[in-house]
Amino acid sequence: MSLLITRRPEKRSLPSSPKLSRWTALANPYIFEITRADHAVLTVAILPAYHPTFPTISTNGAPGNIMQYVAAGDNIYLKSAMYDGIYLVHSVLGSFITINTPYIGVGGSGRINLIDKITNFKVYTEIYNATSEVLIDTIYGKPDNTGLLMCDVSGAIRSTVKTKAVVAQPVINRANKGISGGFHIAYGATYTIETNAGVVSQGSIARVPSIDTKARIRYYWAAAALQVDGFVFLGISGAIGGNGQNMNEYVPKNLDNKYAKFLTMFERPTYFEGFPFFLSFIYDEDFKNIYLERHQQDTDINGASVGAVTVTTLLNSEINFVNQMNIRAVNGGSAGLDVWLETGAVITGGGLVTVGGIADGFASRFAAPYVAVSG
Repeated sequence: MSLLITRRPEKRSLPSSPKLSRWTALANPYIFEITRADHAVLTVAILPAYHPTFPTISTNGAPGNIMQYVAAGDNIYLKSAMYDGIYLVHSVLGSFITINTPYIGVGGSGRINLIDKITNFKVYTEIYNATSEVLIDTIYGKPDNTGLLMCDVSGAIRSTVKTKAVVAQPVINRANKGISGGFHIAYGATYTIETNAGVVSQGSIARVPSIDTKARIRYYWAAAALQVDGFVFLGISGAIGGNGQNMNEYVPKNLDNKYAKFLTMFERPTYFEGFPFFLSFIYDEDFKNIYLERHQQDTDINGASVGAVTVTTLLNSEINFVNQMNIRAVNGGSAGLDVWLETGAVITGGGLVTVGGIADGFASRFAAPYVAVSG
C-alpha cells in the first residue's frame, strides 16, 4: 500500500525549462493532489487460465496477501488504461483478480484500491514553517473511492498572515515576512482493514517526513489573489493549462529571457518627492547563490535618460520572501525613472562578491513599469 503526491502546486518557469515556480497566491486554493494505491497493477488482459471472457488483473501483491483481503463479490476500484471505475470481483487466485465486466482491451500499469475491505481511510497532512520548522497545522482528509484526495493548505497558512505597514526602511530591500513565507509538508494515513475471515484491525501508512518523498521541497505563498486562467498542477507529462493560482509571471528566475513583474497594481506607479517609495518583488530561491542588483535610471518628460544608471546590490539575506525594495530619490529636473532588477555577481564562500561572475549576455533582466515623478 502506498500514498503519493501525484500533482503539486508548481509551474514551469518557461515551457522549455526544468525550473519551477512554487509561489501561489494565498487567497486562492493551494492544492496538493494525494493518491492512495493499495496494490500496483501490472496488466489487465484475458488470461484463459483464470477466465475465458472476463478480464483478469495481474497485481504486484503477494498471493497470500491478495487472497486474504480480496474475495469474490467484493467491490474494488481499478485504474488501468480504459479500465477506470469500481468493479465487482468474480474470482481470486494467487495474485490474480478476475473482474465481472466485459473485456474492452488490454490495460497497462495502474492501481487497485480495496474499497470494501479497507475502510475509514484518513490522510493527515502536516504543514511546517520552512524557516522555523514549527508545525503550523495538521489537515485531515478522506480520499474518495478512487483514492484521490485534493488537499488545500491555504486555510491553515492564512492563519499566519500578519499585515503591518512599515514605512521606515533604512536598507535597500527587506523581506516582508508577514505577507509571504515558505513551508513544506509531511503526510501519512490511518485505516481499518478486514480479512476475508472477518478479522478487523487498525492499520497505517507511515508518515512520510518533511522530505516529502524527494529532497526537501519548499513551497511559497504571498497574501495575494489571482484571476485563475487554467490548471495549476504539473503532472507527469508536463505543465497543463495556464498559470492558475501560481504566481509564475511574478517569479523571477536566473534564466535568460525570463521576465517577471513587480508586485504593483499600477501600470505606471507615481513617485511623490519627499515621501518614501518602494516596489515589491518576489525574491525567489533561485538566487540563493547569486546577487540581485537594483538598476535605476532617471528620465526626462520624453523618457530620455538623465544622468547615469545607478546600480546597487540587494541584500541576499532577505531571500525566499516578498521583498520591499527602496527606490532612491530622483535627481533634480527628472520627470520619471526606470527601475529593473538584474543578476549580479556570484556569491562565494563568506559572502564575498566576485566581479564578473555572470558572463555578458546571460544576465536576466526583470523590467519594472515606468515610474512617473510627481512633486
